Amino acid sequence: MRWGLPAPVMTFRRLFLLTSAVAATAGVIAACADPKTDAPAPKAKEAAPTAPVAPAAPTLNSGEARDAGVQAAKDAAPPAYDGPMIGALFLQTPVMSDMEWPKEDKKTGEKTGAVRLGYIRQGAKVPVIAEAHPKSNCKEGWYELVQGGFVCGKYASLDMNHPRIRLAPHAPEMNGSLPYQYGYNVANGTPLYRQVPSREERLAIEPWLAPKKAKPKREEGRETASASDEADAGAMLTLAKASQLVTDPSSTTADLDAGVPWFMRDYDGGKPMVTLDELRGEGPVARRMVKGFFLALDRDVGAGGGRWWKTTGGLLAPFERIFVYNKASDFHGVWFDQPEAHAAETTATKKETPDICKPNAKAQVGIITMYKSRKYIVSVSRKAVTTGDPVSRHSVLKLTGDSVTINGATYDETEDGWWMKASEGIKTTPGAPPKDLKDREKWIDVNVKTQTLVAFEGDRPVFATAVSTGLEDKVDKEKDHHTPSGTFRIREKHIAATMDGDVASDGPYSIEDVPWIMYFHGSYALHGAFWHNNFGRTKSHGCVNLAPADAKALFAWAEPIVPEGWHGVMSTPEKPGTRVVVHE
Repeated sequence: MRWGLPAPVMTFRRLFLLTSAVAATAGVIAACADPKTDAPAPKAKEAAPTAPVAPAAPTLNSGEARDAGVQAAKDAAPPAYDGPMIGALFLQTPVMSDMEWPKEDKKTGEKTGAVRLGYIRQGAKVPVIAEAHPKSNCKEGWYELVQGGFVCGKYASLDMNHPRIRLAPHAPEMNGSLPYQYGYNVANGTPLYRQVPSREERLAIEPWLAPKKAKPKREEGRETASASDEADAGAMLTLAKASQLVTDPSSTTADLDAGVPWFMRDYDGGKPMVTLDELRGEGPVARRMVKGFFLALDRDVGAGGGRWWKTTGGLLAPFERIFVYNKASDFHGVWFDQPEAHAAETTATKKETPDICKPNAKAQVGIITMYKSRKYIVSVSRKAVTTGDPVSRHSVLKLTGDSVTINGATYDETEDGWWMKASEGIKTTPGAPPKDLKDREKWIDVNVKTQTLVAFEGDRPVFATAVSTGLEDKVDKEKDHHTPSGTFRIREKHIAATMDGDVASDGPYSIEDVPWIMYFHGSYALHGAFWHNNFGRTKSHGCVNLAPADAKALFAWAEPIVPEGWHGVMSTPEKPGTRVVVHE
């Protein structure tokens, strides 16, 4: 549809649409995590969480774009847009395919009509055709985005000084490997407040803040309870008062715990076995947290006589209970079109690996996964081996395909001439490509046995790295989180979204704004993991974990592409997501 657009806008629009990706509606569910990304229903007062900006070209070893196609598209981009913008008012402002909301068939339950193409997060600004089109389903009027799709004026505004735009959490950082700064909750029971509480509210909700009572002096001739008894009695008195505002989710407790909030009990180093539903708060408290929950941090603020961390979801956490987490792995895989800085110095000594990472090829990529690993030198006779210099864990190596077994141990030759001990690392073993693969079509191979990932364009491998798939337990089903095998497609992509869940064997977990999510099967996704550095070994609740730099690069390379300023996008039949093949 067109409404008398000026020629320059029309020209820009056509150019932009040729390079933008859109996507269809798909439910966001979770197994490896429960993403909080539902779009607001037409009558909802508040949209569910999510923030702006689309992924830049992949950043790899040198921080430069690695994917030639993405870089070419960037070079051919139209001139910078200087027309009207529209800003998202809610944590998730949906972008629809038409000026209507999805309709559900009462008999089949299937949704028909308009579909959700993606969404923009509160504060994000995207190019718009500044003409409202009021309809009964959106009295404020629908606005057409230059990138394609429509937003309802109830959830977005042309006024860049609107408080919900001006005071929104900061946009995700697109130049680094992580979109946000993250914080680790250090103690059980930490509340997340909707607004700054009063001093009285804090003392009731956070009983550990109450001043300790002085011990009464002992009078001569009068017996008193022991010091430990008095301490316990004082604590119980404080907690009894606090329990009037805090519900106790663990009703099946011993008499000693009667009336004591779950977060004030001793778990001997274990996790409280509470559920996410039981962590929901009331009044000024949105919810409480278990030790180990992660928050995505917007900024620290001082208010109400205290210091707080404001989260990207707009909630407030007590500053002293949050540890800023700066231990994200700097590991990254290898892009095969990447020029090597020391290539001129080593060309003469390197062995060629022209078929590296192709299915059934002997030449593959190796990744060191053990600490204190070494380089090994195999004798000319291939009957003896000597230990060489140390090699760092997570070193990525190109293997020639030549291997030898000496004294029961297998060694793989690297292109630099030394040998990797097979037991000290892993190596890629991609499977056969899908039979109906189109020429140069992108697809991703995940081998759960070797814990490796290889990205392809047709039959040409372009990227390889180590991953962490789901932990397996063939005896205890409750502890079995294996990643399902099969051929799938990326259904939707999110710059960041919250993942949480209840695990019977481990208790609850919650990670706000997990970065670079690509859902490919139900709740299973490829995504960045900043909270561990065990890539090359199973670790997850079923998802495919990647190091942050790898996840960001793959996110930018894979389809569908997230339009600039959007926070998430869905695939469509016209723009299907990149294929993901998971196998052993």
